[in-house]
Amino acid sequence: MTTSDQERNLRIAEAVCRDFEWEGRKFREGQCVALLDGEIVAVADNPDDAIAALRALDPNPKHGMVIPITPPSVAVIR
Repeated sequence: MTTSDQERNLRIAEAVCRDFEWEGRKFREGQCVALLDGEIVAVADNPDDAIAALRALDPNPKHGMVIPITPPSVAVIR
């Protein structure tokens, strides 16, 4: 996986968690999205299923990522 693929994965992950959608595709809180080479390759209701779908496409654990769909959180430091 190239750095540009990693960067695209991160941009998609940030947008999905912020907007709950990507390129017209809608997601709901609690789903897990698998990203590989800058593309959404699977959506599952739990991380294990998302990881299994990702690994079926690319068995290398250094490739791709799985993100849980959660709203962004704000950390307050006092």
